[in-house]
Amino acid sequence: MSNVRRFSLIAALALAVAAALAPGASAAWTGASFTQPSTTSQFTGSSCVSSTFCIFSGYQTGGATRGLLYRLENTTYGATTPASSTAEFYGVSCTATTLCIAVGTDFVAGTPGRAEKFNGSTWANTSFAAAPSAVVTQPRSVSCPGTTTCVAAGRFQTATSDTGLVETWNGTHWTATTLTRPSGTTALELNDVHCTTTTACTAVGWFESAQPRTPIAYRFNGSTWTTQTTATLSGSTGAELSGVACPTATSCQAVGYQFDSLGVQTTLAETWNGTTWSTRSVATPTTGQDAQLNDISCFSATGCIAVGNYTQADNFNVEKNVALWNGSAWSLQTDSRPMSVTDAQLNGVSCPTSTTCRAAGVSVYDGTTTTTGPRPTIDVGT
Repeated sequence: MSNVRRFSLIAALALAVAAALAPGASAAWTGASFTQPSTTSQFTGSSCVSSTFCIFSGYQTGGATRGLLYRLENTTYGATTPASSTAEFYGVSCTATTLCIAVGTDFVAGTPGRAEKFNGSTWANTSFAAAPSAVVTQPRSVSCPGTTTCVAAGRFQTATSDTGLVETWNGTHWTATTLTRPSGTTALELNDVHCTTTTACTAVGWFESAQPRTPIAYRFNGSTWTTQTTATLSGSTGAELSGVACPTATSCQAVGYQFDSLGVQTTLAETWNGTTWSTRSVATPTTGQDAQLNDISCFSATGCIAVGNYTQADNFNVEKNVALWNGSAWSLQTDSRPMSVTDAQLNGVSCPTSTTCRAAGVSVYDGTTTTTGPRPTIDVGT
């Protein structure tokens, strides 16, 4: 999963982290050793099929390839080579060690977006479809519930509007779907999608109209995408859902951020029980402000990890934000940063089991070591 949806706060950063967690447990985090790019770079998404195989998506500036696609295999992390040298990758989904799909934007004129398939050794283009009348196509997230089915979500822009993007891959080609927008919508973007089965998917994001920015969810039943009414706290002056995970066909957890009546940004978390969405409370770290959660992954109906960021109230440094859902309540987890890192943000997370999670995001190094500036990093938690 994952997405450019959460890069507005510290768009120059990137951090990939890993945590071994069980419902109700806390985690100890340590940094993993791997060769980082020498350029400004970040991870944006993470997908793991087991504790020993993951793909991390992202991008860099100034490298031989614009996109980053790193692999964890057994205990070794390393870069793989995208098929395109001009594409950035925002989301990734793996169903096996020999089947992953990464999506993003190819910065070549006339390219409608980018989707590449990994067969265990190499990446190949899968020819992402052009959205109707699109001048810009940006898939941000992808979910593959089967070996021949994937759903990508994001945004596309026409000459007159910005609207949500949904495309489906049948193992051979991609097909774009036209979504019904709420009445009066002036802009709509989807940030994340998760499919429990080939006939049960949920995509989340936001839309704007005469009212402030409002969270939105779409539900797929195998043939049709239907708008769902999400929930926000009373007095909200704007909100957005950034990540979604559906551990069963009748339950989902979604996360993001919202602004209260005073304009203060706080974390937004919502639960879908198969019928309606309702809000859940997530605390802001005691020394923090402007908290948000950017992505979520569930290993069961009663166990999820969400990741994001917040700002330190005293010095405005950006810190990692990690929260655990135990089936009834959210609690904050501690994930510190090295002394040589000034800012850190988590963008995506994947939990293949109840004892293993890995997340992706961004860290800025202060130059006191051999590294300076934004780099992708990987932490392991137990």
